[in-house]
Amino acid sequence: MRRIAGKNTKGFTLIELLVAMLVLSIGLMAMLDGLANYMRINIENQMRNEAMRIAEASLETLRNATFDQVKNHTVVIASPEQRRIRNFNINYTVVWTQTRISDSSYAIQVSVTWNHRNIAHQHDAASIISTDV
Repeated sequence: MRRIAGKNTKGFTLIELLVAMLVLSIGLMAMLDGLANYMRINIENQMRNEAMRIAEASLETLRNATFDQVKNHTVVIASPEQRRIRNFNINYTVVWTQTRISDSSYAIQVSVTWNHRNIAHQHDAASIISTDV
C-alpha cells in the first residue's frame, strides 16, 4: 500500500509551527516590556520616597533651629546629598525658602530636586515655624 503525500494528518505543518512561534514571541515581548516598565516605575518610586525622606529631615532640621536662624536664613542644610538607589547614585539638591507670614511666623518650603534619565524630578514639603515672642 502506497502512502500518498499530503494525506498524513498527524503532527504540525511547518506553517502552523511558525505561526505558533510568532504568537508566542509576541506574547513574550509584551511580558518583557511590562517587566521593564515595572522596574522603571519601582526605581522612580524609590527615588521619590528618598526625596521625601530628605525633605522631611530638612524640615526637621529647620524646626530644631532657633527662630532667628530661620528668620535670617542661616540654617545650613547639606546639599547636594548623594544616595544609592539600587545601582544608581542619585544626587539630590535641597533648597529651602522662607516666607514671612507675621512677625512671629514664617512659612518654610523645602524643594528636593534630582535627575534620572535626563528628566528633572522635584518633591516639595512645607511647614510653618513660629515663635512665642
